[in-house]
Amino acid sequence: MSEHFYNQLEFELPQRRPFVACNMVMSLDGRVTAGGSLRPGSIGSSFDAATMHVIRSHFDAVLSGGNTVRQHPFYLGVPEELERLRQARGLAFQPLSVVLTRSGRLDAHAPLFERPPRPPIIITTAAGAANLPQAVKEQSVVEIVAEPTPENISSLLWATHQVQRLLVEGGPSVNFQFMQARLLDELFLTLAPKLVGLRTDFTLAMGDELLPKPREAQLVSVHKQGQELFLRYRFRWE
Repeated sequence: MSEHFYNQLEFELPQRRPFVACNMVMSLDGRVTAGGSLRPGSIGSSFDAATMHVIRSHFDAVLSGGNTVRQHPFYLGVPEELERLRQARGLAFQPLSVVLTRSGRLDAHAPLFERPPRPPIIITTAAGAANLPQAVKEQSVVEIVAEPTPENISSLLWATHQVQRLLVEGGPSVNFQFMQARLLDELFLTLAPKLVGLRTDFTLAMGDELLPKPREAQLVSVHKQGQELFLRYRFRWE
């Protein structure tokens, strides 16, 4: 991926909180799941999966919700060839893998918790922490947050784990929360040439309220690879 169009990314870092971006792949009819599946390859191509790793290579931490991790229970990292590029940029060899779970229902035998390159960070409530398997606790850094809102999560990662760039990879409920809090700075969106159609499949962001309208949604770049479009948007909320 030495010539990938996302190899050189520059971000406008805010003050006193992490820069937050989201990366998702979506079908032509606006679905990010197919048959309920939210996993690499369920909608996007192999190039899209490789692009996910290139985007991750620019971030200090990658966050997913518990439902997403239960479907794709792997460390949210990068392949070995991108480790060297990260270190050349002054980053740790792998991003932190962050899991947001209120329930604490995580599989201790998931690949995420079997010899992870860095201890995953589990952000949960006191009740969720009580439900975590002991093996998960031993392999992870557990952060208990009374109210795990995007604001509190961002503050925790900024102050305790020195996260300056945070990448959110779903699911739709987590995406919604960061948009609702006006904390999403950029969106990387792959538009894949597929149709899903099921009413029960998910869209990019799903919640119980109408999302606030950004003051500006700037289309930063458009790239075409095969029949997929790779879109990058920048949001300004105030």
